[in-house]
Amino acid sequence: MLSREDASAAGALLDKRRLQELGVLLPIRLSALAFFSGRHPLGRAGEGMRFLRTRPFESGQDNPRDIDKFSPPGEYWINEWEAEAQANVMIYTDVSASMQFAPKAALANLTLLQLTYSLWRASDRVRTTLFASGHSRLVARRNLKSQLEHLIVELGKPAPARGRDVTELLAAESRQKDPVRTNLAFVVSDFTPVESGGAVPAAAEWRSATRRMRCDVVPVVITFELPTGQTGAIRLFDPERGAERLTLLTPGRIRAINAVERERVAELQKTFRRAGLDHLVLAREHDVYPELARLATWRRKRRS
Repeated sequence: MLSREDASAAGALLDKRRLQELGVLLPIRLSALAFFSGRHPLGRAGEGMRFLRTRPFESGQDNPRDIDKFSPPGEYWINEWEAEAQANVMIYTDVSASMQFAPKAALANLTLLQLTYSLWRASDRVRTTLFASGHSRLVARRNLKSQLEHLIVELGKPAPARGRDVTELLAAESRQKDPVRTNLAFVVSDFTPVESGGAVPAAAEWRSATRRMRCDVVPVVITFELPTGQTGAIRLFDPERGAERLTLLTPGRIRAINAVERERVAELQKTFRRAGLDHLVLAREHDVYPELARLATWRRKRRS
């Protein structure tokens, strides 16, 4: 069941006109996603412990005072509990010009709205930083409806041209004195290098940047695949570099573009694995919720 506030937020998100203005054709899934349960400190009054499971007593490991007095005769059992607590989640979203390519923009917008809704429904506090070079806008509202409405407004504004390397962003954020301690951070971007001349930052650089953040960082890679039927002469404009050219798209050229993008994403994935980072790669809007849910389930199992 949705509360009145959640129902209003859902209604706003399912407004087809507002979503189409952002390029989003799919409605979000009105379901909760818990990525960080049981590890963060209790942050709200009136909430306590939730029953997790019952298991046999382990001599030398468990405190005898924790034995359940209703254990079966001749057996000793321990009841385990977990805190019903609130995590502070930050979603860093790249709004530079390279992310305004229509397939990537629609996918990134849907991912941001889905994460915000599902994390909030899981009782976590969600804030968003929209970033580009020389641009940083924090959206942090008191309730879900207001957060979603402000995000939709911000995403509809003209995008700054130049991008910002994510490792540089994280290094700068780690130096900021934020009164709210972040427990988990998502970074939604295409991770196109800006200052390094096209080279992907090394795993050591990622480890250093995320270690200074003092929280889990989950990169969410937004990628694309051009349909081979999209042929003909088109004018391409790179707003980040101010370059423009007329090019002829042929099936062979489209396949080459897609192959280069796949290689770039594969290299990113290798880097994230070496850095020990959970990450996602999203190429289609239909994959957003299933992939987020898969990652949430995997993280919970790994920490259980």
